[in-house]
Amino acid sequence: MRLQVLGRWLALVIIGVGLGVGQSMAQTIGSLFQMMGGMDTVTKLSSTVLQSAAKDPRLAGVLGKVDTNAMSPKLADQMCSMLGGSCKPPLSDQQIAAGSSKLDASQTKALGDHFGSALNTVTGNPLVKEGVSKAMAPKLGGIVGALI
Repeated sequence: MRLQVLGRWLALVIIGVGLGVGQSMAQTIGSLFQMMGGMDTVTKLSSTVLQSAAKDPRLAGVLGKVDTNAMSPKLADQMCSMLGGSCKPPLSDQQIAAGSSKLDASQTKALGDHFGSALNTVTGNPLVKEGVSKAMAPKLGGIVGALI
């Protein structure tokens, strides 16, 4: 009987701690946009990624004729939304999933390389870099694919 009560109490403590950590993580993700420096920094990140990617021969097949200046604000709004900003995302999850088929694995990797380099130019905070990378990198190929 005593072990059952202790087991239930321990389970409640674990659940409570888990919910507290989950809420803390949600607050961290919600503030990534602010931690990045807001819209100015996100806009700089999106334009830097697209400008450098457009010059990459690995991406010439998909970005060669794309107007990156017109695409950049849409990418910035998508990033803003995904990082917890109040921007309206131009793309749905379905559009991002469909867009991922427009890039092959090497093109997606190349885009990720440019994203990592651009991220290093806009923030030096390793925690912010990690959070932004985890939020954006897995979907970046699909986002760019959907925008082209």
